[in-house]
Amino acid sequence: MSPAASLYLSLVAAAVVLAVLERRAARRNERRLLAEGGSEVAPLVFSFMVPVYALHFPAAAFEHVALARRPPFAWVVAMLVVFAASKWLKWAAVRALGDAWTMRVVVPACPQIAVSGPYRRLRHPNYVAVVGELLSLPLAGGAWITALVFGAAFGAVLYARVRTEEAALLATPEYAREMADRPRFLPGAGR
Repeated sequence: MSPAASLYLSLVAAAVVLAVLERRAARRNERRLLAEGGSEVAPLVFSFMVPVYALHFPAAAFEHVALARRPPFAWVVAMLVVFAASKWLKWAAVRALGDAWTMRVVVPACPQIAVSGPYRRLRHPNYVAVVGELLSLPLAGGAWITALVFGAAFGAVLYARVRTEEAALLATPEYAREMADRPRFLPGAGR
């Protein structure tokens, strides 16, 4: 195995470790919010998100090694920058949400709407970050088939998730008042 392949597989492994740590933190918050009277919305959507997100890691590694993908160095650097920026955006979103950050859609009994950090400009910065991660990690290793297949699958699941999540959140007067006029994913874009 080439040194470049070893480095890429190390990056994928590190991304898996970060994903596991993120899931543990989210699960802790989910349990607490549910114990405090929160309600989960669209658990079926989450059950589809998990395998799509989780399987993109081994798929990217497999494609990189099995098909001997060797993307140009400048491309690798660009995708690593996108990956790092996506992780930073996710961190900023998680920090703004604090103990309310979850991976499942849990509407707290007493919602406190995040309006700081990236939520000043967007309703769903965390999803922007996850899409950035999900596309840039495979592309950094030249795994464009993985990026295409899992990006499309995640996009479909994300579409369903955003629709169900927003229906539940916009029914909350506090959320509707603070967020209804903010764009979903891109500053300056329509709602």
